[in-house]
Amino acid sequence: MSRSFNLITPYDGKSAEFNSLEGARNAIFLAGPCPRFDFGTDWRLDAFKALERLNFKGTVITPTNPNYKKMESDFSYSADSALARQTAWEREAMSLASAIVFWIPRTSALPGFTTNIEFGEWFRKPRVFVGWPDGAEKTRYLACKLAEVGKTRFTTLDSVLQAAVNSLDTPPTMWFTSDTHFGQQRTLELSRRPFPDVLSMDLEMISNWNKRVTMNDTVVHAGDFVDPESLEARLPYLLSILNFKSLIWVMGNYDRDHIDKIMPIVKSSGRDINIRIDDYRFTSESPKNSFVVVHEPNDFPIHASPDDIILFGHIHGRAFAKTNGFDLGTDYHHYAPISLEQVNWFANAMRYWDYNVKSPSANVVYESKRNK
Repeated sequence: MSRSFNLITPYDGKSAEFNSLEGARNAIFLAGPCPRFDFGTDWRLDAFKALERLNFKGTVITPTNPNYKKMESDFSYSADSALARQTAWEREAMSLASAIVFWIPRTSALPGFTTNIEFGEWFRKPRVFVGWPDGAEKTRYLACKLAEVGKTRFTTLDSVLQAAVNSLDTPPTMWFTSDTHFGQQRTLELSRRPFPDVLSMDLEMISNWNKRVTMNDTVVHAGDFVDPESLEARLPYLLSILNFKSLIWVMGNYDRDHIDKIMPIVKSSGRDINIRIDDYRFTSESPKNSFVVVHEPNDFPIHASPDDIILFGHIHGRAFAKTNGFDLGTDYHHYAPISLEQVNWFANAMRYWDYNVKSPSANVVYESKRNK
């Protein structure tokens, strides 16, 4: 069947593997109760029709598994069971999704117990939209939690899908980040990132990227994008699922050492990626600020005017403020890109940073004796 969008389902039964999510950028994940047996009753069939009417051109991801009956004997939570593998697939899919739509037509026959858990994990994130029809059972607590974060509950499937689609078609802007180090165990440990493992770290950064950046936007990355040890395996996948219209990648110290491997992958990705070895310069018009983006703030000469604001990475948020710039590192910014509006906000705030911010050490008067 021809559709305006690309549809990804978890499993097609043709092999033991779940379907790849590669290329699933600009994606909407359809979360909510799934039928176990009568798949003709799945509300997602109506969602597909609605997204066609909306002429959605991205990717739609459904967790409904049409091979559930065939796999039921393996649906335990033991390691590498069908259920464990589907759960892992859904986790990755919800992370890379640009928007998540929860539609919850809850009844006693369709209780949505798993949906409750997923709602609790995701409802605070950007571009997560939630709705249920009037008369849906046991939804008062969900309504209470939505009110806590100022989110609207939608009452029709069409309206919640419309909101999701609209959110992905916004005016272009710029986003900034640095030192993601996707896939790197060393960074997880040395930077004390608050994740139990590398996979959790990567999925959080991917989710924070895709639920902010759209396919209309430009991302400026100030270097050290991915673990060089897994570069050839990991980078093609990342470039296939991360949202951006254009990526400006200023090489970090790890990146420069592997430029011969990076360039062919970038070229074969078919995407608009501008590799910058030293720096990237740009000006924002409102307010008027001029910036120079580099990786290391001190190891190399930075050619800039006295009025330029230096945006850098490399130090992983260990000293955010300098007299003439600040850190873009993802460690400082909650593992998410920051917008041009935020960059300009910090540029304005710099005018008010005093010696308490910029001094190299605290102003301690050392005493030979402690006062008694």
